[in-house]
Amino acid sequence: VSQSYQVHVHDEYVLLGNAGLLRCLIPSFVSDFVIVDTWVGGDGTHITADSH
Repeated sequence: VSQSYQVHVHDEYVLLGNAGLLRCLIPSFVSDFVIVDTWVGGDGTHITADSH
């Protein structure tokens, strides 16, 4: 895709001990071509499907 784009994740708040769900908002014109395989936290932590 030759057009630039940005993905977004909104802040979510979760009570301690509960699970949280983050949703990656990808523009529709590229969503068919994008696969999210890793999340990188602000502290550099990498979260993958294999992370438990």
